[in-house]
Amino acid sequence: MSYSHVQDHRSMVFDTIRNQVYEEALARSVSPESVVMDLGAGVGVHGFIAAQLGAKRVYSVETQDVIAMAEKIANAHEWGDRMRFFKGNIEDVELPEPVDVIISVFTGNFLLEEDLLPSLFFARDKYLKPGGVLIPSRAVMVAAPVSAPELYQQEIARWSEPYMNIDFSLARKYAANSIVYGSEGLSKANYLADPQVISEMDFHTCQDHGRQAEARYTVTEPGGCHGWAGWFDMLLGEKWLSTDPRQPWTHWNAVFLPLDPPIELRAGDEVVFKLARPAYGEWSWWVQAGESSQSHSTTFSTPIGLESLMKYSIHHRPTLSPRGQAWLDILSRFDGNTSLEEITDFLLDKHHTMFGNRELAAGLIKQLVRDCA
Repeated sequence: MSYSHVQDHRSMVFDTIRNQVYEEALARSVSPESVVMDLGAGVGVHGFIAAQLGAKRVYSVETQDVIAMAEKIANAHEWGDRMRFFKGNIEDVELPEPVDVIISVFTGNFLLEEDLLPSLFFARDKYLKPGGVLIPSRAVMVAAPVSAPELYQQEIARWSEPYMNIDFSLARKYAANSIVYGSEGLSKANYLADPQVISEMDFHTCQDHGRQAEARYTVTEPGGCHGWAGWFDMLLGEKWLSTDPRQPWTHWNAVFLPLDPPIELRAGDEVVFKLARPAYGEWSWWVQAGESSQSHSTTFSTPIGLESLMKYSIHHRPTLSPRGQAWLDILSRFDGNTSLEEITDFLLDKHHTMFGNRELAAGLIKQLVRDCA
């Protein structure tokens, strides 16, 4: 998700459960001498809270243009003169001083989705004073086997039912290797064993956000196991906030990692669950219950040919495609001297077979300006 539009931030701005816990944590940490960084500020809600609490200075950092809205909102309040706003990745902007507190919302769904945590680690290492405060400071990944017949029918089994006289059953195996995001469907699920913490992360010391986890469960409720529910809990100040689908709603989604076919479990059965997700990689999960075992991976959530698969081998020696060459030609002219009009003229001249009109060429250039300039 790009979060480029103000409306993209609505669910976060008005997430009362989340924001109250952030406010409590900030109230314990912010003093009139505190310098605060709001990392991934969006339209600024947590930085505003820090300013309201009397922080000496607040630096709000956001990659998207919505930071301009945050600045306008701040300027409409008496505490706005203690805030400064930076548009760009934290790796690219330059703050004028170290900070006492870093606020972040870089925990994605099931903690790791969106791969934002490396930017938090960068900000921590470059700007956080010794003994400084991180909000949140820790997080754990939690998972539990679930019986979720309605969700399973909707997301997996439905593919095997003819629709408009068309058989889509060949698509079912791809659905069974897909992660389903959404707490609502899981809120109706029955947990077949006690949820377990499968991985922990201390944001003060962690460097690698890739995870491998294994957990063993003793079944307490018999039933058909349709998959695993996964979520994360995080520590803000002295309070834990959970994204468990049975807890009050937050904007973060729990995830459903399906099994296909479901595995029938009896009370007292021992079940082994393994999860792997390398940094910037695909999710994989394995389940062993007695003689039954299954493995799934989002690597297989979409059809992919051998040629495409080989491109991801560490031994592959890539060459530029025609489109890649066009991108390189554009980026090489981001030199501070060449106008967008001149770049468009060049692109149409050199790559005229790729771009049928000026509008297409200008559109690609604007995209690269937004992402790379």
